[in-house]
Amino acid sequence: MMKNFLIGFLFFFPLLTFAQSTAKEFIKAGVHLHDKGDYTGALENYEKALTVEKNNEEAYYEMGLTYLNMKKFDKAIECADKLIKNKKEYVAMGYHLRGMSLDYMGKPKDALAAFKKGTKADPNYTTLFYSMAITLVAFNDNEMAKKALEEGLSHNRYHKKSHYMLGVLMQDERPQSLLALYHYLLLEPTGRLSNTAYNLILSQQKIGVEVNDNKSINITLKPIDDKDDFSAAEVMLSMLEATKGLEENKNKSDFEMFSENTKSFLQVLKELDEKDKHKGFWWDFYVDFFSDLISNDERYETFTYYISQDIKSTSVETWLRKNPERVAILENWVANYKKQ
Repeated sequence: MMKNFLIGFLFFFPLLTFAQSTAKEFIKAGVHLHDKGDYTGALENYEKALTVEKNNEEAYYEMGLTYLNMKKFDKAIECADKLIKNKKEYVAMGYHLRGMSLDYMGKPKDALAAFKKGTKADPNYTTLFYSMAITLVAFNDNEMAKKALEEGLSHNRYHKKSHYMLGVLMQDERPQSLLALYHYLLLEPTGRLSNTAYNLILSQQKIGVEVNDNKSINITLKPIDDKDDFSAAEVMLSMLEATKGLEENKNKSDFEMFSENTKSFLQVLKELDEKDKHKGFWWDFYVDFFSDLISNDERYETFTYYISQDIKSTSVETWLRKNPERVAILENWVANYKKQ
């Protein structure tokens, strides 16, 4: 009897392994066809995967994404609900798929409800907070959108687009906007959004400073607000930009001035924090991070070159090419920040 059992088990085991590997192969083929725009072919492969492995969550998720791209939102929601019902690895992704489908169907309130449920199921799936913010912006509720992004980043500081979106939404609050955009460029130093982020930083630095035809400089400063913890840093930004016209800085390149002014701005925030022991998301999340970053001169120098990759500067490209070890050290420091 035992011999027969072993023979039966040994026969069944390779079939099980074959089924699992075949399901993965079907899903892989489906994703490839989806990326090529062959949605019908993709769905056929996902169906085959589910025939082999009935409750394969990855197959349902990819199928849902394909239906979403086909604008078959009801079908996408069916796939999402299967993932939600399972309450396993893909539950947060199921809520995200459901929320996106509802948003595209013109049901933003229902979409927000789905995103919120997803954040409770898995708060570390930061994409839910990001999608929630996008929906809230469509509602013209930028304040709640900012809070959603802040909460998402507090769970996962490596969600690139959350930094970028927060930087854009905070443009009326310059110091905070710059902090978010600097952090975005640390995670995504090249690409379309990176170029936009870098140019937005440059334009933010120039606000309040006007150079006249006779080379005189007019500075418009916001009055210091005792209730605004970043008010002093806001004033400092305009003052730093104005120093470009000083005799001692006339022979410095734009990159050198960018690097020096960025360092001064971050140093001011560090000193303000040390003096008044500020609390709150912006101080605890961003200011603490950049204070640690600038505490090491080599790390800061690498940072300025690293985030400037997309400006196509020969001096920047040359420095990065000659210092791959320094770049690797910075990337490792960022990737492991506060994980030790």
